[in-house]
Amino acid sequence: MLKMIIIADRQTSLPFLGIGIDIVINEEIEGVKRTLHKLFEEEKYGIIFVAQSLAAKCLDLIEKLSEKKSSPLITIIPDSRGEASGIAEQRLGNLIRKAVGMELPSSS
Repeated sequence: MLKMIIIADRQTSLPFLGIGIDIVINEEIEGVKRTLHKLFEEEKYGIIFVAQSLAAKCLDLIEKLSEKKSSPLITIIPDSRGEASGIAEQRLGNLIRKAVGMELPSSS
């Protein structure tokens, strides 16, 4: 059975530990990139949660890894810092653009 893991700062990660999700506490972008590469090679995890402030700094790598393999699924979540809001929406827009071949009009 595949597991779930979160890559985030300590404050964002700790609540996930209480519900049995593995955690990697990391705030340095190079460490996050190494961890993502390692997790994609292991094939032990089905879902990788990444804090949005970290995902914003390595979105290109997240997209590249996700294009190579459909599993594990990388999901961007809000973090305790509140930085980089909108990064999850940006990634979703990129995925939709790739799936349908065009930019969808905004609803505003």
